[in-house]
Amino acid sequence: MLKEGITPIDIKRIFDKHDTKIKYLERLFAQTNLYLTIPRSIVGIDSCIIDTWNYRVSKDILREMFFHSEKYLSGIKCKNDIDFLIDDWNRNNLGVIEWPFSAANFDGYVARLNRRTEFSEEDKDNILAEEVIKFRRIKDINTKRNDYIESLIVLYNKNIIPTFRHNRGLDYYINGEPFDQKVSRGVGKAFKDEFGDGYYNIAINHPELVAKSLYENQDEERFDDDPRIYVVYLDDNISSDTIEQAIIDTDFNNPIEIDFEYRHSNRNILLHRTHCYILLLHN
Repeated sequence: MLKEGITPIDIKRIFDKHDTKIKYLERLFAQTNLYLTIPRSIVGIDSCIIDTWNYRVSKDILREMFFHSEKYLSGIKCKNDIDFLIDDWNRNNLGVIEWPFSAANFDGYVARLNRRTEFSEEDKDNILAEEVIKFRRIKDINTKRNDYIESLIVLYNKNIIPTFRHNRGLDYYINGEPFDQKVSRGVGKAFKDEFGDGYYNIAINHPELVAKSLYENQDEERFDDDPRIYVVYLDDNISSDTIEQAIIDTDFNNPIEIDFEYRHSNRNILLHRTHCYILLLHN
């Protein structure tokens, strides 16, 4: 927890390069009237960051630095890119913005298309070409949405310390605690099977049930019960304005407490307890 102190692991997660550490220490010393010499070695610099860590002051300095970083600026720029890509989709009459197939099931999709005897070989080529184009475009839109979301979450929440690098397994520190941002293309098959045709409204009214289901149905190879920020797309046609309003409306000071059971590969069913935030994106 960063409120108690910063560790070498936290330093590696937060800072992207040597120069960022130096700039941080220079600003910290200036604001706290510390008259210290910044060490030359990497080990010495990291030790200095640990020894002089001041959660309240350090948080504000890191946030201010982040707003001038390439990661933040490129993420914020994605607002215009998202709107352009959606408009371009519509200009090309590509229909409803929805995934034509899943990446994991591409082989199955092609096999089903090949069995369609009502289409000629040329028709099948044209159908597949258009669906691949849709897949690529949606992938591009969602990549930019996710970068935009990360920048906006930091912008609107002063209790968040951002990371200057892209980390696997950690994106922010919220009130000093590490959180990983997970993106889901929907609520998942298990949630739909459990709640049937009414799943959409149930998800909107009970986001905690969505989060619980996502924890319960994750792959065991990547299983964990760490705190997360779930970004869940209930609809695919999500504008940048919708994303921004959803983030503004989400309280990032009160996580959802989750108790869930998980059946592990050894057939043991264990109870896990965690907490998370969930950002439901819908029209």
